[in-house]
Amino acid sequence: MTVLRHYLMRAAEGRGEALGQALATLADKVRPLAGCEKVEMFTDAGDADAFIFIEYWSSVEAHKAAGAALGKDAFAGVMAALAGPPEGRYLNPAAA
Repeated sequence: MTVLRHYLMRAAEGRGEALGQALATLADKVRPLAGCEKVEMFTDAGDADAFIFIEYWSSVEAHKAAGAALGKDAFAGVMAALAGPPEGRYLNPAAA
């Protein structure tokens, strides 16, 4: 079953464009990793400094292994543009 990793992030003052670019770069690094099924990125329609980053994984274990494989350097651009730590959670699809 697909597991989603959902992140809510806010750019530091004046860093919205930089965060968007850093997230796009990160998405390109994440997509080819084993177990990654898809990556999506959104901005808030009313707040260009708020971003939602969603990764689709084959399992929680695949996500954790990919994070370890990437290393901290892959996240440096994102971390430099954030106003604070990202809020993240794992989500399972719910029956509609």
